[in-house]
Amino acid sequence: MKQTVRSGTGPKRVLLFLPGGGENELRLLAGVRDAAKARKWDLSVAECLRRKDGALKFIRSPGGGTVGELLDGLRPDGVLVMFQSVPPSALRRPGRALPVVFVDRPAEADALDRATPVCLFGEASSYAQLAAEELFRSGFRDYAFLPWPGDPPWSRQRGDAFERLVAEAGFEFHPFRPSRGGAAADLVTHLAPFLASIPKPCGVFAANDILGEAALRVCRKSGRTVPQDLAVVGVDNLEFVCEATSPTLSSVARDWEGEGRAAADLLADWMADPRRRPASRAVPPLRVVRRASTFVSTDPRIARAMEFIRLHACEAGFAPPAVAREMGLGRSQTDLLFRTVEGRSVLAAIHAARLARAQDLLRAGKSAAFAADVCGYASLVDFRRVFRRRVGSTVRAWTLAARTAAP
Repeated sequence: MKQTVRSGTGPKRVLLFLPGGGENELRLLAGVRDAAKARKWDLSVAECLRRKDGALKFIRSPGGGTVGELLDGLRPDGVLVMFQSVPPSALRRPGRALPVVFVDRPAEADALDRATPVCLFGEASSYAQLAAEELFRSGFRDYAFLPWPGDPPWSRQRGDAFERLVAEAGFEFHPFRPSRGGAAADLVTHLAPFLASIPKPCGVFAANDILGEAALRVCRKSGRTVPQDLAVVGVDNLEFVCEATSPTLSSVARDWEGEGRAAADLLADWMADPRRRPASRAVPPLRVVRRASTFVSTDPRIARAMEFIRLHACEAGFAPPAVAREMGLGRSQTDLLFRTVEGRSVLAAIHAARLARAQDLLRAGKSAAFAADVCGYASLVDFRRVFRRRVGSTVRAWTLAARTAAP
Protein backbone atom coordinates (compact mmCIF):
# COMPACT_ATOMS: atom_id res chain seq x y z
CA MET A 1 0.00 0.00 0.00
CA LYS A 2 1.37 3.41 -0.91
CA GLN A 3 2.26 5.50 2.13
CA THR A 4 0.51 8.76 2.77
CA VAL A 5 2.81 11.70 3.45
CA ARG A 6 1.66 13.80 6.41
CA SER A 7 2.42 17.51 6.41
CA GLY A 8 2.06 17.82 10.19
CA THR A 9 -0.76 20.34 9.82
CA GLY A 10 -4.51 20.02 9.39
CA PRO A 11 -7.02 17.96 11.36
CA LYS A 12 -5.97 15.05 13.52
CA ARG A 13 -6.23 11.74 11.72
CA VAL A 14 -7.78 8.97 13.84
CA LEU A 15 -8.21 5.31 12.95
CA LEU A 16 -11.01 3.35 14.63
CA PHE A 17 -10.99 -0.45 14.74
CA LEU A 18 -14.48 -1.84 15.23
CA PRO A 19 -15.84 -5.42 15.34
CA GLY A 20 -18.62 -6.40 12.91
CA GLY A 21 -21.48 -3.93 13.27
CA GLY A 22 -23.75 -5.17 16.04
CA GLU A 23 -26.13 -3.01 18.05
CA ASN A 24 -23.52 -2.06 20.66
CA GLU A 25 -20.81 -1.30 18.13
CA LEU A 26 -23.06 1.06 16.19
CA ARG A 27 -23.96 2.96 19.36
CA LEU A 28 -20.30 3.31 20.28
CA LEU A 29 -19.50 4.45 16.76
CA ALA A 30 -22.21 7.13 17.01
CA GLY A 31 -20.56 8.52 20.16
CA VAL A 32 -17.11 8.53 18.55
CA ARG A 33 -18.44 10.21 15.42
CA ASP A 34 -20.10 12.96 17.50
CA ALA A 35 -16.77 13.66 19.21
CA ALA A 36 -14.82 13.47 15.95
CA LYS A 37 -17.18 15.91 14.25
CA ALA A 38 -16.91 18.38 17.13
CA ARG A 39 -13.10 18.21 16.97
CA LYS A 40 -12.97 18.19 13.15
CA TRP A 41 -11.02 14.92 13.15
CA ASP A 42 -10.35 12.99 9.96
CA LEU A 43 -11.90 9.70 11.17
CA SER A 44 -11.35 6.41 9.33
CA VAL A 45 -13.20 3.23 10.36
CA ALA A 46 -11.90 -0.30 9.87
CA GLU A 47 -14.54 -2.94 10.55
CA CYS A 48 -13.09 -6.36 11.26
CA LEU A 49 -13.71 -9.86 12.61
CA ARG A 50 -11.39 -12.03 14.70
CA ARG A 51 -11.36 -15.60 13.41
CA LYS A 52 -11.03 -18.60 15.74
CA ASP A 53 -7.32 -18.87 14.87
CA GLY A 54 -6.86 -15.23 16.01
CA ALA A 55 -6.37 -13.84 12.49
CA LEU A 56 -8.16 -10.64 11.48
CA LYS A 57 -10.51 -10.39 8.55
CA PHE A 58 -11.56 -6.91 7.41
CA ILE A 59 -15.22 -6.40 6.50
CA ARG A 60 -14.59 -2.76 5.67
CA SER A 61 -11.24 -1.03 5.47
CA PRO A 62 -9.99 2.42 4.43
CA GLY A 63 -7.08 0.67 2.68
CA GLY A 64 -4.69 -2.23 3.13
CA GLY A 65 -5.29 -5.84 4.06
CA THR A 66 -3.49 -5.88 7.40
CA VAL A 67 -3.32 -3.72 10.51
CA GLY A 68 0.30 -2.84 9.70
CA GLU A 69 -0.59 -1.71 6.18
CA LEU A 70 -3.37 0.50 7.53
CA LEU A 71 -1.09 2.12 10.10
CA ASP A 72 1.75 2.66 7.64
CA GLY A 73 -0.53 3.97 4.92
CA LEU A 74 -2.83 6.25 6.92
CA ARG A 75 -0.23 7.24 9.53
CA PRO A 76 -2.89 8.19 12.08
CA ASP A 77 -2.21 10.52 14.99
CA GLY A 78 -4.15 8.18 17.27
CA VAL A 79 -6.09 4.91 17.31
CA LEU A 80 -9.29 3.73 19.00
CA VAL A 81 -9.87 -0.02 19.43
CA MET A 82 -13.36 -1.28 20.29
CA PHE A 83 -14.05 -4.58 22.07
CA GLN A 84 -10.72 -6.37 21.60
CA SER A 85 -11.05 -6.15 17.82
CA VAL A 86 -7.26 -5.76 17.43
CA PRO A 87 -4.56 -7.06 19.83
CA PRO A 88 -2.07 -4.55 21.28
CA SER A 89 0.85 -6.40 19.67
CA ALA A 90 -0.51 -5.66 16.17
CA LEU A 91 -0.43 -1.91 16.86
CA ARG A 92 3.26 -1.61 17.67
CA ARG A 93 5.17 0.40 15.06
CA PRO A 94 8.99 0.49 15.11
CA GLY A 95 10.31 3.81 16.36
CA ARG A 96 6.85 5.32 16.79
CA ALA A 97 4.89 5.81 20.03
CA LEU A 98 1.28 5.80 18.82
CA PRO A 99 -1.49 6.88 21.22
CA VAL A 100 -4.00 4.00 21.40
CA VAL A 101 -7.15 3.84 23.56
CA PHE A 102 -9.08 0.59 24.05
CA VAL A 103 -12.77 0.38 24.88
CA ASP A 104 -12.69 -2.59 27.28
CA ARG A 105 -9.36 -4.09 28.28
CA PRO A 106 -7.71 -6.25 25.57
CA ALA A 107 -7.63 -9.94 26.43
CA GLU A 108 -4.01 -10.40 25.34
CA ALA A 109 -1.32 -10.23 28.02
CA ASP A 110 1.15 -8.39 25.77
CA ALA A 111 0.39 -4.77 26.60
CA LEU A 112 1.16 -1.87 24.31
CA ASP A 113 4.70 -0.51 24.82
CA ARG A 114 5.10 -2.95 27.74
CA ALA A 115 2.81 -0.81 29.86
CA THR A 116 -0.80 -1.11 30.90
CA PRO A 117 -3.02 -0.16 27.93
CA VAL A 118 -5.04 3.03 28.24
CA CYS A 119 -8.63 1.78 28.45
CA LEU A 120 -12.17 3.00 28.70
CA PHE A 121 -14.30 0.72 30.92
CA GLY A 122 -17.88 0.38 32.03
CA GLU A 123 -17.91 1.20 35.76
CA ALA A 124 -18.41 -2.19 37.49
CA SER A 125 -19.51 -0.81 40.86
CA SER A 126 -22.24 1.32 39.25
CA TYR A 127 -23.57 -1.66 37.27
CA ALA A 128 -23.77 -3.68 40.48
CA GLN A 129 -25.37 -0.78 42.38
CA LEU A 130 -28.16 -0.33 39.82
CA ALA A 131 -28.78 -4.09 39.62
CA ALA A 132 -28.91 -4.34 43.42
CA GLU A 133 -31.34 -1.44 43.73
CA GLU A 134 -33.61 -3.02 41.12
CA LEU A 135 -33.54 -6.48 42.69
CA PHE A 136 -33.88 -5.23 46.28
CA ARG A 137 -37.22 -3.70 45.26
CA SER A 138 -38.54 -7.27 45.17
CA GLY A 139 -38.25 -7.59 48.94
CA PHE A 140 -36.37 -10.90 48.62
CA ARG A 141 -33.77 -12.05 51.14
CA ASP A 142 -31.62 -14.20 48.81
CA TYR A 143 -29.48 -13.13 45.83
CA ALA A 144 -27.04 -14.65 43.33
CA PHE A 145 -24.68 -13.56 40.56
CA LEU A 146 -24.11 -15.36 37.25
CA PRO A 147 -20.53 -14.79 35.94
CA TRP A 148 -19.42 -14.94 32.32
CA PRO A 149 -17.50 -18.10 31.29
CA GLY A 150 -13.81 -17.91 32.09
CA ASP A 151 -14.47 -15.30 34.81
CA PRO A 152 -12.94 -12.32 32.92
CA PRO A 153 -12.10 -9.21 34.99
CA TRP A 154 -15.18 -7.21 33.96
CA SER A 155 -17.47 -10.05 35.07
CA ARG A 156 -15.57 -10.74 38.29
CA GLN A 157 -15.61 -7.04 39.25
CA ARG A 158 -19.39 -6.83 38.76
CA GLY A 159 -19.90 -9.99 40.82
CA ASP A 160 -17.62 -8.89 43.66
CA ALA A 161 -19.32 -5.49 43.88
CA PHE A 162 -22.79 -7.09 43.88
CA GLU A 163 -21.78 -9.57 46.60
CA ARG A 164 -20.56 -6.69 48.79
CA LEU A 165 -23.82 -4.79 48.34
CA VAL A 166 -25.87 -7.87 49.25
CA ALA A 167 -23.78 -8.42 52.39
CA GLU A 168 -24.02 -4.75 53.40
CA ALA A 169 -27.83 -4.95 53.09
CA GLY A 170 -27.87 -7.97 55.41
CA PHE A 171 -29.12 -10.41 52.78
CA GLU A 172 -27.89 -13.87 51.81
CA PHE A 173 -25.58 -14.25 48.79
CA HIS A 174 -25.33 -17.57 46.94
CA PRO A 175 -22.08 -17.87 44.91
CA PHE A 176 -21.99 -19.60 41.54
CA ARG A 177 -18.40 -20.68 40.86
CA PRO A 178 -18.04 -22.40 37.47
CA SER A 179 -14.53 -23.32 36.35
CA ARG A 180 -12.57 -20.35 34.97
CA GLY A 181 -11.72 -22.16 31.77
CA GLY A 182 -15.28 -23.23 31.04
CA ALA A 183 -17.04 -22.53 27.78
CA ALA A 184 -20.41 -20.78 27.47
CA ALA A 185 -22.17 -24.06 26.71
CA ASP A 186 -20.74 -25.64 29.87
CA LEU A 187 -21.91 -22.73 31.97
CA VAL A 188 -25.47 -23.01 30.67
CA THR A 189 -25.37 -26.72 31.47
CA HIS A 190 -24.39 -25.91 35.06
CA LEU A 191 -27.00 -23.17 35.37
CA ALA A 192 -29.95 -25.54 35.79
CA PRO A 193 -28.69 -27.35 38.92
CA PHE A 194 -27.46 -24.07 40.43
CA LEU A 195 -30.77 -22.26 39.94
CA ALA A 196 -32.57 -25.32 41.32
CA SER A 197 -30.38 -25.31 44.43
CA ILE A 198 -30.80 -21.69 45.57
CA PRO A 199 -33.73 -20.68 47.83
CA LYS A 200 -36.89 -19.28 46.30
CA PRO A 201 -37.62 -16.46 45.88
CA CYS A 202 -34.21 -15.16 44.80
CA GLY A 203 -32.91 -12.13 42.91
CA VAL A 204 -30.39 -12.98 40.18
CA PHE A 205 -27.88 -10.54 38.66
CA ALA A 206 -26.46 -11.85 35.38
CA ALA A 207 -23.12 -10.51 34.12
CA ASN A 208 -24.76 -9.62 30.80
CA ASP A 209 -27.98 -10.06 28.85
CA ILE A 210 -26.83 -13.29 27.19
CA LEU A 211 -26.56 -14.95 30.61
CA GLY A 212 -29.82 -13.35 31.72
CA GLU A 213 -31.58 -14.86 28.71
CA ALA A 214 -30.03 -18.26 29.53
CA ALA A 215 -31.36 -18.04 33.10
CA LEU A 216 -34.86 -17.25 31.85
CA ARG A 217 -34.65 -20.20 29.45
CA VAL A 218 -33.73 -22.53 32.31
CA CYS A 219 -36.64 -21.21 34.36
CA ARG A 220 -39.09 -21.85 31.51
CA LYS A 221 -37.89 -25.44 31.10
CA SER A 222 -38.01 -26.15 34.84
CA GLY A 223 -41.39 -24.54 35.43
CA ARG A 224 -40.07 -21.81 37.76
CA THR A 225 -42.01 -18.57 37.69
CA VAL A 226 -40.29 -15.28 36.84
CA PRO A 227 -40.22 -12.92 38.70
CA GLN A 228 -42.07 -14.56 41.60
CA ASP A 229 -39.51 -17.39 42.09
CA LEU A 230 -36.52 -15.74 40.41
CA ALA A 231 -36.21 -12.05 39.52
CA VAL A 232 -33.51 -11.58 36.87
CA VAL A 233 -31.61 -8.50 35.66
CA GLY A 234 -28.87 -8.45 33.01
CA VAL A 235 -26.44 -5.85 31.65
CA ASP A 236 -26.14 -4.07 28.27
CA ASN A 237 -29.84 -3.60 27.43
CA LEU A 238 -29.53 -5.41 24.11
CA GLU A 239 -33.06 -4.93 22.85
CA PHE A 240 -32.89 -7.83 20.39
CA VAL A 241 -32.24 -10.08 23.42
CA CYS A 242 -34.23 -8.38 26.19
CA GLU A 243 -37.42 -7.90 24.19
CA ALA A 244 -37.35 -11.43 22.77
CA THR A 245 -37.18 -13.31 26.09
CA SER A 246 -40.21 -14.67 27.90
CA PRO A 247 -40.79 -12.81 30.10
CA THR A 248 -38.91 -9.77 28.84
CA LEU A 249 -35.56 -9.17 30.56
CA SER A 250 -34.76 -6.17 32.76
CA SER A 251 -31.28 -4.84 32.09
CA VAL A 252 -28.75 -2.21 33.18
CA ALA A 253 -28.40 0.08 30.18
CA ARG A 254 -24.76 0.70 29.29
CA ASP A 255 -24.01 4.22 28.06
CA TRP A 256 -22.69 3.18 24.66
CA GLU A 257 -22.70 6.64 23.06
CA GLY A 258 -21.20 8.14 26.21
CA GLU A 259 -18.41 5.55 26.20
CA GLY A 260 -17.66 6.38 22.58
CA ARG A 261 -17.40 10.10 23.39
CA ALA A 262 -15.32 9.42 26.52
CA ALA A 263 -12.89 7.20 24.58
CA ALA A 264 -12.48 10.01 22.05
CA ASP A 265 -11.87 12.48 24.89
CA LEU A 266 -9.18 10.20 26.33
CA LEU A 267 -7.48 9.92 22.95
CA ALA A 268 -7.72 13.67 22.35
CA ASP A 269 -5.94 14.34 25.66
CA TRP A 270 -3.15 11.93 24.72
CA MET A 271 -2.72 13.28 21.19
CA ALA A 272 -2.55 16.83 22.57
CA ASP A 273 0.52 15.84 24.60
CA PRO A 274 1.91 12.45 23.45
CA ARG A 275 4.51 12.49 26.25
CA ARG A 276 1.81 12.34 28.93
CA ARG A 277 0.07 8.98 29.02
CA PRO A 278 -3.47 9.50 30.42
CA ALA A 279 -5.00 7.25 33.07
CA SER A 280 -7.71 4.79 32.12
CA ARG A 281 -11.25 5.90 32.81
CA ALA A 282 -14.56 4.30 33.80
CA VAL A 283 -18.00 5.37 32.54
CA PRO A 284 -21.13 4.66 34.63
CA PRO A 285 -24.23 3.09 33.06
CA LEU A 286 -27.43 5.02 32.41
CA ARG A 287 -30.20 3.26 34.33
CA VAL A 288 -32.09 0.00 34.68
CA VAL A 289 -34.63 -0.59 31.94
CA ARG A 290 -37.29 -2.39 33.95
CA ARG A 291 -39.09 -5.16 32.15
CA ALA A 292 -41.22 -8.08 33.27
CA SER A 293 -38.36 -10.17 34.74
CA THR A 294 -38.07 -7.89 37.81
CA PHE A 295 -41.56 -6.48 38.12
CA VAL A 296 -42.67 -8.27 41.30
CA SER A 297 -46.18 -7.17 42.24
CA THR A 298 -48.80 -8.38 44.67
CA ASP A 299 -51.31 -8.02 41.86
CA PRO A 300 -50.53 -9.70 38.50
CA ARG A 301 -52.80 -7.21 36.75
CA ILE A 302 -50.45 -4.38 37.73
CA ALA A 303 -47.42 -6.29 36.44
CA ARG A 304 -49.20 -6.87 33.12
CA ALA A 305 -50.26 -3.21 32.94
CA MET A 306 -46.74 -1.93 33.63
CA GLU A 307 -45.36 -4.07 30.82
CA PHE A 308 -48.10 -2.70 28.55
CA ILE A 309 -47.17 0.87 29.53
CA ARG A 310 -43.46 0.21 28.93
CA LEU A 311 -44.19 -1.04 25.42
CA HIS A 312 -46.62 1.69 24.37
CA ALA A 313 -46.02 4.80 26.53
CA CYS A 314 -44.10 6.65 23.80
CA GLU A 315 -46.76 6.17 21.14
CA ALA A 316 -48.57 9.38 20.21
CA GLY A 317 -51.92 9.65 21.94
CA PHE A 318 -51.28 6.84 24.43
CA ALA A 319 -53.30 7.60 27.57
CA PRO A 320 -54.74 5.97 30.74
CA PRO A 321 -57.95 4.70 29.07
CA ALA A 322 -55.82 2.31 26.95
CA VAL A 323 -54.33 0.86 30.15
CA ALA A 324 -57.80 0.44 31.68
CA ARG A 325 -58.97 -1.45 28.60
CA GLU A 326 -55.91 -3.71 28.75
CA MET A 327 -56.69 -4.52 32.40
CA GLY A 328 -60.39 -5.04 31.71
CA LEU A 329 -61.38 -2.44 34.31
CA GLY A 330 -62.98 0.96 34.37
CA ARG A 331 -60.81 4.09 34.43
CA SER A 332 -61.51 4.89 38.10
CA GLN A 333 -60.96 1.25 39.18
CA THR A 334 -57.65 1.15 37.32
CA ASP A 335 -56.43 4.37 38.89
CA LEU A 336 -57.46 3.23 42.37
CA LEU A 337 -55.63 -0.08 41.92
CA PHE A 338 -52.50 1.72 40.71
CA ARG A 339 -52.53 4.14 43.63
CA THR A 340 -53.03 1.31 46.11
CA VAL A 341 -50.33 -1.01 44.72
CA GLU A 342 -47.92 1.39 42.97
CA GLY A 343 -48.48 4.52 45.01
CA ARG A 344 -49.03 6.61 41.89
CA SER A 345 -51.60 7.19 39.16
CA VAL A 346 -51.68 5.51 35.76
CA LEU A 347 -50.80 8.85 34.14
CA ALA A 348 -47.77 9.20 36.43
CA ALA A 349 -46.57 5.73 35.36
CA ILE A 350 -46.95 6.70 31.69
CA HIS A 351 -45.02 9.93 32.16
CA ALA A 352 -42.28 8.09 34.09
CA ALA A 353 -41.77 5.70 31.17
CA ARG A 354 -41.74 8.55 28.65
CA LEU A 355 -39.35 10.73 30.64
CA ALA A 356 -36.90 7.89 31.26
CA ARG A 357 -36.65 7.41 27.51
CA ALA A 358 -36.42 11.17 26.94
CA GLN A 359 -33.53 11.48 29.41
CA ASP A 360 -31.64 8.73 27.58
CA LEU A 361 -32.03 10.68 24.35
CA LEU A 362 -30.96 13.98 25.90
CA ARG A 363 -27.83 12.34 27.40
CA ALA A 364 -27.03 10.97 23.95
CA GLY A 365 -26.99 14.49 22.52
CA LYS A 366 -30.45 14.56 20.94
CA SER A 367 -32.43 17.79 20.96
CA ALA A 368 -35.40 18.47 23.23
CA ALA A 369 -37.64 18.69 20.15
CA PHE A 370 -36.46 15.25 19.00
CA ALA A 371 -37.04 13.75 22.47
CA ALA A 372 -40.52 15.27 22.66
CA ASP A 373 -41.47 13.80 19.30
CA VAL A 374 -40.01 10.33 19.93
CA CYS A 375 -41.54 10.07 23.40
CA GLY A 376 -45.09 10.81 22.34
CA TYR A 377 -45.62 14.37 23.57
CA ALA A 378 -48.03 16.55 21.63
CA SER A 379 -45.58 19.45 21.42
CA LEU A 380 -42.22 20.70 22.66
CA VAL A 381 -44.07 23.08 25.01
CA ASP A 382 -46.01 20.17 26.51
CA PHE A 383 -42.81 18.14 26.94
CA ARG A 384 -41.00 20.98 28.68
CA ARG A 385 -43.95 21.60 31.00
CA VAL A 386 -44.25 17.95 32.02
CA PHE A 387 -40.48 17.57 32.37
CA ARG A 388 -40.17 20.54 34.72
CA ARG A 389 -43.12 19.49 36.87
CA ARG A 390 -42.12 15.84 37.22
CA VAL A 391 -38.29 16.02 37.10
CA GLY A 392 -37.98 19.27 39.06
CA SER A 393 -35.72 21.00 36.52
CA THR A 394 -35.95 22.56 33.10
CA VAL A 395 -34.93 20.40 30.15
CA ARG A 396 -32.01 22.71 29.42
CA ALA A 397 -30.67 22.73 32.99
CA TRP A 398 -31.04 18.95 33.39
CA THR A 399 -29.30 18.26 30.07
CA LEU A 400 -26.42 20.59 30.89
CA ALA A 401 -25.97 18.95 34.33
CA ALA A 402 -26.12 15.43 32.85
CA ARG A 403 -23.52 16.19 30.18
CA THR A 404 -21.27 18.05 32.63
CA ALA A 405 -21.35 15.05 34.97
CA ALA A 406 -20.32 12.69 32.15
CA PRO A 407 -16.65 11.69 32.10
